[in-house]
Amino acid sequence: MKRYFPLIANLASQVIFGFAVLFIKMGMAVVDQDTIKFLSFRFGLGFLALTVVLLLGIQKAHYRGRPVGLILLCGLFNPMISQIIETTSTTYAPSSQIAMYNSLLPVIMLIFSALINHEYPTRRQLMFVLVTVAGVFVTTLADKSESGLTSLGLILIIGTMIAVSINRVLVRRASAEFSSFEIIYLTTAMGAVFFNILSIGKHLSTSPLSTYLAGLDDPGFLISLLYMGIGSCVVAFLLMTYASANLPFAVYSSTCTLSTVVGILAGVFLLHETFHMVEAVGVVIILIGIIGVSLSYDKGDAEANRYHAK
Repeated sequence: MKRYFPLIANLASQVIFGFAVLFIKMGMAVVDQDTIKFLSFRFGLGFLALTVVLLLGIQKAHYRGRPVGLILLCGLFNPMISQIIETTSTTYAPSSQIAMYNSLLPVIMLIFSALINHEYPTRRQLMFVLVTVAGVFVTTLADKSESGLTSLGLILIIGTMIAVSINRVLVRRASAEFSSFEIIYLTTAMGAVFFNILSIGKHLSTSPLSTYLAGLDDPGFLISLLYMGIGSCVVAFLLMTYASANLPFAVYSSTCTLSTVVGILAGVFLLHETFHMVEAVGVVIILIGIIGVSLSYDKGDAEANRYHAK
């Protein structure tokens, strides 16, 4: 069972990410769709949680004399770029549509992995990755006129996928030099500092600092922050980073589409968003692709598949 821990870790992280859009919408509604303010609270909480873990000695982090610039590059794409685009997209697109288009991530990730890390999938893995893509194209056959997806929303979704894909490929490279905790701690710190400086500066231009924490007395906002700040920023990213370093990249990237299915189901059943039968067929095809590429994972070749700095 232990040999499948990386695969299980990534599947678990994707379930957490799948519900993320639901909680982002919940939190954004409280702060009047203020993307930067929501992100400042989210990453601030995440950084505090990680710092407590560090101070308690549960994890350690050492950066002196090591290629920290690689982690800074990871943090530039996520959270600094991708999170602004992704969080803003929830205002212009329904959760189910965001999740559906995000299932294209495996293909974009494989392209950047080949270009940056020179890693290539096996034929069997590539076949099932293409199955997941086929599922996406099936869902696009549905009439989107009633879905609530706007042109700006689609542009933001595509931008998010590109930024996230580059980040995950770079994180895989960084995993050859740093532990999962070291990567997540520094990138979360970057997000906390960056978003809080922007948010406080914006707030002071119109309101007194004493009102900056307004909204924290809303139970819905607190639930949203706890889920996104600790569940997503800390737990899910640690699991995903661990999986990224220990799985063949085709398996890692394709199983990331599980968040698509979870996100679609959350949007339909919890937010009562419009969903068509043809989209349901697409989800089934996506699941077939995820299962197929997961079964193609041979942990016996783990050492050969594990990424090493080149």
